Amino acid sequence: MAEVGQIPIVLKQNDPPSSWRGWLWDSADVSKEERRFLLKLDASLLTFGTLGMLIKWIDTSNITNAFVSGMKEDLGLLGNEYNYIILSWTVGYIIGQWPSNFILTRVPAHIWIPFLETGWTIFTFALPGAKSYRALLGIRFVVGLFEAGYWPALYYILGSWYTKRELGKRNGILQSAVSIAAIFSGFLQAGIYSGLNGHAGLPGWRWLFVINGVISFPVAILAYFCLPDTPGTAKPNWLFTARDVKIAQGRMARAGRKPEGTPYSVKTIAGYFTSWQTLLFTLIFMMQPFGSQPFTAFVFWLKAHNKKGKPMVYSIAQINEYPTLGNAFTAVYSLTTVWISDGPLKGRRYPIILFSNLVAIIVFVLLVVTPVFGPFSHRAPLYIVSSIGGSMVPLTMAWMTECISHNAEQRAFTAAAMNTLQYTFTAWVPLVWFQQIHQPNVTPGNRAAAVVAGFNVIVFSTIAYLAQRERKSKALEQVVDDTASSTPSIGEGNEKGVAITVLGPKV
Repeated sequence: MAEVGQIPIVLKQNDPPSSWRGWLWDSADVSKEERRFLLKLDASLLTFGTLGMLIKWIDTSNITNAFVSGMKEDLGLLGNEYNYIILSWTVGYIIGQWPSNFILTRVPAHIWIPFLETGWTIFTFALPGAKSYRALLGIRFVVGLFEAGYWPALYYILGSWYTKRELGKRNGILQSAVSIAAIFSGFLQAGIYSGLNGHAGLPGWRWLFVINGVISFPVAILAYFCLPDTPGTAKPNWLFTARDVKIAQGRMARAGRKPEGTPYSVKTIAGYFTSWQTLLFTLIFMMQPFGSQPFTAFVFWLKAHNKKGKPMVYSIAQINEYPTLGNAFTAVYSLTTVWISDGPLKGRRYPIILFSNLVAIIVFVLLVVTPVFGPFSHRAPLYIVSSIGGSMVPLTMAWMTECISHNAEQRAFTAAAMNTLQYTFTAWVPLVWFQQIHQPNVTPGNRAAAVVAGFNVIVFSTIAYLAQRERKSKALEQVVDDTASSTPSIGEGNEKGVAITVLGPKV
């Protein structure tokens, strides 16, 4: 029984699931009232989150499709101008991370995120009207700026509503939208281009951005009416009643998840930089691009088999379709592991994370030592499973949330820091270790990826050790506090109020 305010709320303890249904979906083992609350929360938050992730991914790949579908010729793009267009989006995305998450802890999510969505939609609509390279450069920068707050904000909000037993699965569902989107976005874009090219006097590449803006605007409206604020700032609305808010606050209180409210200051923010949680989790994400880049060689490897003047080894369709096997593997493996972590492992994150990174080391080493142009059965499976370490993003984010339960502002700051450093390294790692001119002969990059995966194992092990030490320290403090609060005073008239604790067996 937990009580928040004056409304008594029945919440089951986070014991291991008592039924097979509980292993599959955690709400099977909670009270009927809490189950109804979780259903509404999942329907609103996960629906909005997955739709938004899908649309953002389509936009990211649209710029590449547009470039090879007429944008280069229409705007007279030369040299490395395409790379600078990509870079302008990345710079905007990096700059916008921290300010957005700072604001999110002070402005309700159902206002701030729709604002970002609306801005993103407006400037996506502006892309079809770009008449020059400079205009495209500026618009893509602003698109990146508005998009910056989306990904870390979603993970922050999920971490503010779900308990340890629930969070991994929801993070996994959200992240799987990225892998699934990569499978379907190519077909969607091909249909848009072929169906609308020349319609209303617009070339197909401009229609790609028009349609992207059209499908994103309803998501912004959906967010305003359906996206829940965090439990600490939420107010009753048409979807969540006052009792729902109280249930959420009670659940987070039991999980040790503190609400927003810690004042920002230079000293406070400096403290985040010296926190082992912020430093180590940010360090892990900073290394993330090394783990994801080996997979990018798959499409170049397939294409490199086709020699000019000789019969094609792999058709254009095969070159585009085979890499989707890697996206499918990442989605399935990620979802499987988050279910295992939340279920049989009772919320422990490190066993699966360490296992996946150890497998990644083996895969990267095999990519180094096997002949680049060996048989399909020798090389392709390695590419397909090469993102096994990168598939640990949902569990890593869940683990970070749980390690920083005591400070909402630090959680938001750390989520933004992780994503900021990841994209900062994404901007240059491919240019140094996985250059396109060397693809698919990127053995030095695969070697670097193996070394970094080994480094990740060390960092994750350190996080596990420090988190365990901190849990033991807090448990000991709790025992001392409980003992002190339950110790009787000897004598009602004791002027000094001396409390005596008797240690040892009762005689």
